[in-house]
Amino acid sequence: FSSSVIGQDMKVKWEDEDGREFSIRVLSGTFNYSMVPDDDIEYDIFSDKVKQIGDVIVRYSIVTGKVVEVGDVTIRYDMFTDVVEQVGGLSIKYDLFGKIKGTRGEVR
Repeated sequence: FSSSVIGQDMKVKWEDEDGREFSIRVLSGTFNYSMVPDDDIEYDIFSDKVKQIGDVIVRYSIVTGKVVEVGDVTIRYDMFTDVVEQVGGLSIKYDLFGKIKGTRGEVR
């Protein structure tokens, strides 16, 4: 896992065992991914969102439309501010003003 802070947003990145890289921005919930050779991508026919990359299934919240699961990594959002508060075993800490204060743990 790695993270980088840009402005006040932070990108949390991790890889699966096959070398696919996944990332999510903790303030916006923007999700990105990479592929490995011979990967196929499947899209949801109703939303055009990626629902599978190779053998990795991506699930979205029915309410917010944001990514909530990538393979075996669960992404949890704060119910009031809608920022990412946990990615797998990594928790993101915020101060009272909503600025990123630090992280604890690791994604896997």
